[in-house]
Amino acid sequence: MRSPERFTFAPLQFTAGSWDDAPAGAPTAPVDVRVLTWNVWFGGHMFDQRRDALLAELARRAPDVIALQEVTSELLDTVLETPWVRAHYQLSGRAITGYDVAILSRLPVRRFTELSLPTSMGRRLLVAELACGLAVATVHLESMRDEAWVRAAQLAVIQPLLVSHHPDALLVGDLNFRPGDPLETAVLDPSFVDVWPMLHPDDPGYTIDTDRNTMRLDVNSTPSRKRYDRIFARTARWRPRTIELVGTSAIDAAGNFTSDHFGLAATFTVA
Repeated sequence: MRSPERFTFAPLQFTAGSWDDAPAGAPTAPVDVRVLTWNVWFGGHMFDQRRDALLAELARRAPDVIALQEVTSELLDTVLETPWVRAHYQLSGRAITGYDVAILSRLPVRRFTELSLPTSMGRRLLVAELACGLAVATVHLESMRDEAWVRAAQLAVIQPLLVSHHPDALLVGDLNFRPGDPLETAVLDPSFVDVWPMLHPDDPGYTIDTDRNTMRLDVNSTPSRKRYDRIFARTARWRPRTIELVGTSAIDAAGNFTSDHFGLAATFTVA
């Protein structure tokens, strides 16, 4: 099998009125890191209101690293114009094809890495190599129900790449399979720890939950309760301390939510 394509590029930083390549962040001592991952839903339903709610929630939380899935060019254009993003964050890029992944970081980034994946949906792995030594990788695995074998193949590419290049790494995003689904679970590297059940063993942690998110039920008309969105950690230097669901409250009286998924916010403390 041909090796997946991998290339690196500089982070973007807003200086002197424009987004330009930033110098690589010099290595720094380990620090506590707050990470937020969220599938923000590319659908057009209530887009303006949901976009504004998303940006308000991100600004309120001010995580160190923000990993987003289902980012459209329309959403990214707004992110690039947002004052608090311009003032405090480096970005993984300013162009999106279809709907894609993106990373924003308050912490200095040494470089970004992109890894091609086996896919018919334009999926890729995006990795932010932070100057503190932690790598944060995000992905949106193939989403169709009958494509478990594709998701398994994608994981079989992603995990060895992280193991070989990043001794301390987080894998976050929308994996599109439930804990215990056989094909995908069979290829999971046990050195990657699923943070939610580690810290909340008695809570199913559904990130798709039509019992709570009535907007998703109204739009899709299918009841669903699943934990598709995950944070995996493979690191001896950072210890997961907290993890919580994000975006679990309606944003208006009509019962609309920021996304059809709940996000995840986690804190990692230097061990």
